[in-house]
Amino acid sequence: MKRKVVVIGAGIAGLAVSIELLQKEFDVTLIEKNTDVGGLCSGYDVDGYYIDGCLHWLLGFSKGNKIYKLWKNIGAYSDEVPVISLPYFSVIEYNGVKVRFGRDLEKTKEEWLSLFKEDDEEINKFFSLVKAMKNAMAIAISDKNNKSPFAIPSIILKSPKIVKIMSVSREEYSHRFKNDALRFAFKNAMTGYNNLFFFVDVYALFSMGNADIPSGGAKYMMERIKNRFLSLGGELHLDEEVKEIKINKEVVSKVITNKAVYVSSYVVSAIDPQYMLNNLIKDERHIKRLEKARNNIDKNPISSCFNVYITVEGDISYIDVPTGINISPIKIGHKETDFMLIRPYHFEPKYFAKDGKTVVSLFVDQNHKDYEFFKSLREEDYQKEKDRIIKNMIDAFTTRYVEFKGKIHLLSFFGPLELEKRSYTSFGALQSYSFTKKSNLYMTSGRIKGIKNLYYCGQWSRSLGGTPTAIMTAHAISKKIK
Repeated sequence: MKRKVVVIGAGIAGLAVSIELLQKEFDVTLIEKNTDVGGLCSGYDVDGYYIDGCLHWLLGFSKGNKIYKLWKNIGAYSDEVPVISLPYFSVIEYNGVKVRFGRDLEKTKEEWLSLFKEDDEEINKFFSLVKAMKNAMAIAISDKNNKSPFAIPSIILKSPKIVKIMSVSREEYSHRFKNDALRFAFKNAMTGYNNLFFFVDVYALFSMGNADIPSGGAKYMMERIKNRFLSLGGELHLDEEVKEIKINKEVVSKVITNKAVYVSSYVVSAIDPQYMLNNLIKDERHIKRLEKARNNIDKNPISSCFNVYITVEGDISYIDVPTGINISPIKIGHKETDFMLIRPYHFEPKYFAKDGKTVVSLFVDQNHKDYEFFKSLREEDYQKEKDRIIKNMIDAFTTRYVEFKGKIHLLSFFGPLELEKRSYTSFGALQSYSFTKKSNLYMTSGRIKGIKNLYYCGQWSRSLGGTPTAIMTAHAISKKIK
């Protein structure tokens, strides 16, 4: 008789661990509270237009590395799925001056040296740093490297250049440059609150061709993964919410949902561990490393967002993907911001455009303080605040691109409260606790002390978060269950 496993949460981690356990001949039941799979990595349709709520690019997407194998195994990618390779990691515009972080490092460096001659020394140092990270990561993620992709490889820690930036913030680093546009660019070249190390790491991976977009983005990628799960004989329960994980003598005895009671040999939680502990297990247990990060959240901020989706009528192909612009300060949440990231989806009109209109995302970073601000508002006050913010963000877009005034249609939006409702994610986080100059990298075991048959995985299991962490932690847990 096959051993039974109940998996809670059908995001990337839940589907990935379920697929790997099915391949080990477990009987897997996957339970998801929403009406479809995806969790935070979701796409959906509004007014006949497709909105990608997650994928800016997918890390681990070049052949010959370990994470690529994990993605391919679960069906996220196949040789039949076209891949989009964007030319820019980001383009940051400051008062009309564009700073392009291009895929071609040498070409990008030469462009910067011609534009910002006063910063030639620091520019050379920066690209030397990115190349050092690129060389280290090429070895670290290679199939030939025996170390797990889950750990920071020792080769990275052997590079003095890389070690030095592990305690440097992007804003702090930006002050090494004299030019205001370069300073603004380094502060805003990447969303979220992770430090310079993480930015250089991801930019290096991008320059290697290891950060691309599978055609159709999040929605179609998750559909492929779901079909892979079902083809292996997995049992999927959508629109069913787990209400309690019952513990009896250090063993999960039952998983109770709003529709049924499940008994299994193992339980894997692929949702936010904090929600699992507080709302499903309902006792005093805790995960020390996550508790420490939560109790020092100012040093380990979560990354959330206020994301507005619009359609724009007319040709927007000249706007780079993505483009960040400086704007007149807007109060969004607890603070004002002078930066907004614009992501036009003209690179794939098959999915994101129709009738001469193209989907565009307007994105502003948020953290736990913004979440707490919105949470404190009464429902009617939140509605007014939300409407004001959406209007101000659209106005900021049309102030920069005046040619589109009167040609904008609001499709959708989500902020920290909407993300919390969708996936019960702490503080409405899009990405887990950050790695900042004031914090350390952390990694958890995926086990709850005193419970023998309960495991957890997902982006909260370690620093830096995101889709690569979700799949790597799922892989690690699938290996532990025997």
